[in-house]
Amino acid sequence: MAQDLEIRLFGGLRIALDGVPLTDFMSQKVPALLAYLALNPGPQRRDDLAALLWGELPDADARNNLRQALANLRRALDAHLLVTRETVELRGDMVRLLDVNAFERGLRLPHAAPLPTRIARLEDATALYRGDFLGGFFVRDAPTFEEWMLAQRARFRELALHALHTLTQFHLDAGRYDRAISDATRLLALDAWREETHRQLMLALARTGQRSAALAQYKRCRRLLADELEVEPSAETTALYEQIKAAMRGPRHNLPPPGRASGPRD
Repeated sequence: MAQDLEIRLFGGLRIALDGVPLTDFMSQKVPALLAYLALNPGPQRRDDLAALLWGELPDADARNNLRQALANLRRALDAHLLVTRETVELRGDMVRLLDVNAFERGLRLPHAAPLPTRIARLEDATALYRGDFLGGFFVRDAPTFEEWMLAQRARFRELALHALHTLTQFHLDAGRYDRAISDATRLLALDAWREETHRQLMLALARTGQRSAALAQYKRCRRLLADELEVEPSAETTALYEQIKAAMRGPRHNLPPPGRASGPRD
């Protein structure tokens, strides 16, 4: 009976069988090969895999290196692979967990689903994003693999940023300000220059009575934009700052309505 295979590609590369990490590979190109097969379902041509990881070598040497890598991989995962003379395939039905697939499934939100369901799906998905795709993973002398890896990293990062933004707004709309603060803070750790997220965080802080912290967040945003992009905050961000500052002076001043992270209405 085949063992449970788990492959985690966010924040590095972790492979485990029945919870036991697999690390006994002849080179980094063996787990790199597995990562590529995991993200590309169906049969993959041997020639393409050889070019992916050993494209700098003559064809015969590249194919020989692929044979050795496959032999190393099959010693641990033979039951999970379908290998022919022409193709290699990772059996998707034999993989118990592939975090990138679970992440993308969680982002497919049915429009008819109630808000609590949509929030729960996004929370589960974003919890899987523990860092960049194959973050810290490096393969020598494989520029084609590196190009593929960087493209996937940028794609998944953008998906994570959008999901965290949506989740933050859902929490703001629902009045869950502590959760909005947590998700906005996490988003800014990934992309500190997202001005709209600074506004979300400012509003969530103000709504929980942390108005001084909200004003400090504006100043942090302004400093970041000036230092890195040489621009000033937008009118919407500055208007929100002024409205929060005014709200500290007396009860006659109101904050924007819950969930509204831009400036006040005209």
